[in-house]
Amino acid sequence: MSRLRLRFLVAVVSASLLTTSDAHACCPAWRRGEPVRIADQQILVVWDPATRVEHFIREAKFAAAPGGRQEGFGFLVPSPTVPEIAAADGSVFAQLNDRIQPRVVEVTRFTNHYSLLWELFALESQVPASRAPDAAPPPMAAVEVMKRARVGGYDVVVLKAADPAALSEWLADNGYDSRPELAEWSRPYVEKGWMITAFKYATDATSIDVSAVRLTFETEAPLFPYRVPTDQIDPDAPRRNTLRAFVIGPGRAEGTLGEGAASRAWEAGNVVYSLPLEVNASFLAAVLPEGTAGGATNLWLTAFEDATWPSSTDDLTFDFDAAGAKFQRVEEHVTWSERLIPLDAIALAGAGLAWVARRRRPA
Repeated sequence: MSRLRLRFLVAVVSASLLTTSDAHACCPAWRRGEPVRIADQQILVVWDPATRVEHFIREAKFAAAPGGRQEGFGFLVPSPTVPEIAAADGSVFAQLNDRIQPRVVEVTRFTNHYSLLWELFALESQVPASRAPDAAPPPMAAVEVMKRARVGGYDVVVLKAADPAALSEWLADNGYDSRPELAEWSRPYVEKGWMITAFKYATDATSIDVSAVRLTFETEAPLFPYRVPTDQIDPDAPRRNTLRAFVIGPGRAEGTLGEGAASRAWEAGNVVYSLPLEVNASFLAAVLPEGTAGGATNLWLTAFEDATWPSSTDDLTFDFDAAGAKFQRVEEHVTWSERLIPLDAIALAGAGLAWVARRRRPA
């Protein structure tokens, strides 16, 4: 009689944490003929509602065109008011990513076997083990230089332009491309009287990566300059870049795209974590101005992931809900165990009892 083999195939579904490259956002501005595309990015927004001050921290990384040089490459960051600019400790992103890891739950699950006779003939039972988831030249008259600085390897200049054409001309005179998409990107900021902070550095590397920077500025609402030039949006690309945004404020953060009647929920921003900070925000001391971290309480950390970015010509603003729902992903570590439920033996025993009872019944 041939031996029968029983192989149990168990599919284990595990949640994997999407890792992102450290990167910069907003508007890249390059030398003519040297196009550069925005890469993945992580940013941190820390909002102080008492002073109406935002601290905006991020690290820079862009993808260069094949064979291209990035001498003179730079990027532009809009803000409602003149920002304070300083180098920041990029290790804060590693700490933030550690904080938002899924909560691990140990789970025991059973593989049920329903036949005793089948088990007697089975040669082996294979159950997979549990698997864990995986500086600047003088401007033209129509462009006012508000501030100059050397920060974290960048030459930085804060500009206030009278009109987009003047800003484009200033950029062209200082070695940047003044393409139409850049002028159109700057238009709403210039019309509102916002500042444009231009960062610039030189490198021959195909990936541009320098120290993190912090912009601190007054604003009526915490914001992220999510808007990008239209030539940075490629709806037909096989994959888009990933944005991971960490937002710290007095409650669960919620993102809104656009302004006024055209505003709408940031549906592409998936919340992957939202919980109150345990005690205080002292771990932020390395990236915030002296005296602004360490004593703050009742703060929440909310983390978003957006796999569609860059994809919008609107900026993001954030609101906070102190009574918002707490959320943390759960990662199950599964231990599989086998459990025998001998239905055939039970059936035979039942049949035997029935036969005995029938034999004992009076004729």
